[in-house]
Amino acid sequence: MFDKLMGKASVVTESSYGIERFLDEDEQIIRVFKFVRDELIITSKGIFNVDAQGLTGKKVEYKFFPVKALKHISIETAGTLDRDFDLKIGVDGNTVVTQNTSYSAPLTLKVHKNDTELGMELFKTIKGML
Repeated sequence: MFDKLMGKASVVTESSYGIERFLDEDEQIIRVFKFVRDELIITSKGIFNVDAQGLTGKKVEYKFFPVKALKHISIETAGTLDRDFDLKIGVDGNTVVTQNTSYSAPLTLKVHKNDTELGMELFKTIKGML
């Protein structure tokens, strides 16, 4: 499950992981949402989830979900005592196996209340792709 805290999130102009090497010739980067160490890159053909792993972040996992794999997007609002709200992107191909059962888990982002505007920008960008 993709579970990022957006307390220090930002929109940047390019990926710090050189994602351009994975793009097709006719593929364009639309937005790069940068988290503490990870990135969610929206392209004209889909979404890249870049997940820096481990203590140093030198091990990096790149997942790509084409536009046709995007199924829905939802927002779960914050409660009275919550500091964040959840943004969930339903995708095919993000398979999780638990106790002999497998399912396609959504990409889940926890958006801090301070970053509500950024979260809404991400929501609208993904919604426009559906």
